[in-house]
Order: sequence, then structure tokens, then C-alpha cells
Amino acid sequence: MTAMAITTDGHGNRYAAVHVEELDEWAWLLGQLEDWLLRASDETAEDWSEYSGPGGATVEQIAEVLGHWTIRMRHLAEGDT
Repeated sequence: MTAMAITTDGHGNRYAAVHVEELDEWAWLLGQLEDWLLRASDETAEDWSEYSGPGGATVEQIAEVLGHWTIRMRHLAEGDT
């Protein structure tokens, strides 16, 4: 993602403007990852659990977050706020 402009708000939070087409591409990629995680094998889920450690997010939880991000990015790319 190429930032076209970086700015800050009154609280010092930084924001980057990106091309809408890039946002849509990121939404597509996140959607692909969500779909893959939702169909992940038990072995993949176990591998992830070992990697993330106790209290870490599960494969299902990560897929849910990716799904929310995908929807939000697609709405932004379509001009819905």
C-alpha cells in the first residue's frame, strides 16, 4: 500500500491516504485469508495454537477479525462510510 499523504489529527494520531484501488486489493487479500482460515485443517489450527501460545487468538477469531476488516475496506472502497 503506497501512502499518498500522511497527516495527523489533533490528538497526534497519524493517518495515511491511499488509492481506493489499493484498498480494494487489500480487502480482496484479507477475504482470501479469512476464507482459507475458515477451512483450515485441524493440524493448521493446532500449529497456530502452538505458535500463538496460551491466551493467543484462535484461527476462528482471526478469521472473524479479517472478515470485519474485509467488509469495512470494501465499504470504504465503494464510498460508503
